Amino acid sequence: MNALLQAVRSVDLRIYYSLSCFADNRDLCRLARLEEGNNLLKGGIFFALFWGQWFRREADQEKRRRAIVAILIGAVLAIIASRTVAFIVPFRIRPMDDPTIIHPVYSVHFEYNLIHWSSFPSDTAAYFFALAFGLAYLSRRIAIPILLYTAGWVCLTRMFLGVHYASDIAVGLVIGLAMVWLSIRSDLVQLHLVQPAVTVMNTGRSWFYPMAFLVSFEMATVFEGLRSLGNAVIHAAASGLHLGSVRTNLNRPIGVWGGLVVTVALLVAAFYVSSVLSTKIRAVPGISHNLAGHFHLPRPASVRAKQDGPDKPQLAETPKWPHQRLDKRLAQ
Repeated sequence: MNALLQAVRSVDLRIYYSLSCFADNRDLCRLARLEEGNNLLKGGIFFALFWGQWFRREADQEKRRRAIVAILIGAVLAIIASRTVAFIVPFRIRPMDDPTIIHPVYSVHFEYNLIHWSSFPSDTAAYFFALAFGLAYLSRRIAIPILLYTAGWVCLTRMFLGVHYASDIAVGLVIGLAMVWLSIRSDLVQLHLVQPAVTVMNTGRSWFYPMAFLVSFEMATVFEGLRSLGNAVIHAAASGLHLGSVRTNLNRPIGVWGGLVVTVALLVAAFYVSSVLSTKIRAVPGISHNLAGHFHLPRPASVRAKQDGPDKPQLAETPKWPHQRLDKRLAQ
C-alpha cells in the first residue's frame, strides 16, 4: 500500500513540476487568475446549457426535465461525498502549502480564496465533472466539448496553481460520475426528490421558477452566498453560546461544511412543502389551474347566467401566452 501511495505521489509531483515550467508565462498566469475568480466562465456556462436543455421543446421534454433535476441533485451529492471522503481519509496538504516541495514563482500575483480543507479529493472536480457528465447525458453533441472544457479550464488550472494534485482531480472525477449515475438510476432519488420538484413545476410555476432561479444561481457560484451565510450563522451561534471558534483538531473548519448540509436540507424541505401545498390545493373540489400555475375558482352557474346572459354568444377562447397562440396557428 505504501509503495502504491509513493508511486501516486511521484506521478503527482512530476505533473506539478511540469506545469510549473509555465509559471513565468504572464499570459497563462493571467488566464489562470481569470479562471480562478470568474464564476461566469465556470458555473455560468454550465447552467446556461442546463436551462437551454430545460426549455427544449421536444417529445421527451418531461423525461429530460426529470433527468436535469436528478443531475443537479447528483452534483450536490458529489460535493457532500467528496467532503465526507476528505474527513475520513488522512489529511493531505495542498501542493502550494507543502514546504517539502519546490514552488514556482508566478509572474502575476494570485489572491487565493480557499478553505483550509484537505486537498484530497477535489470537490471542485467532483462538482463540475458531475455537471459535465450530466450535460453529456442530456446531449451527445456537447459531450466532448464540455468534458474537455471541464478538464482543461476548470481542473488543469487548479493543478497549475498548486491547489490540487492530479490524483485529487482524478478521484473527484470518479466521485462526480458515480453520484450523477446513481441519482439518475436511483428509484429513491426519483421518488423522494425528483418527483416533488416535478410536482411543484406542474402545479405551481409561479413558485417553482423563482426557487429554480435561486438554486441555479447559487449552484453556478458553487454556493458561495449560502456557504458564507452558513458559516456566519454557525460562528454567530457558537459565539452566542460562548464556544469560541468551532474547528476540528486538524484545523479544518466545519462552519461551511455544516452550512452546506443545512442548505441542502432546507432546499429538500422547501420542495416537499411546496409539493404538499400544491397537492392539497389541487385536491380542493372546483379548483383548477391554468398554464401559468395560478389557481382560480370557477364562477357558479347563477353568477355566469347573470353576467353573461342567456343569449350571449360564446366566443372562441383567445390563448393567453405567446407560445399558445403560435401553437394554435401551427395547428390551423
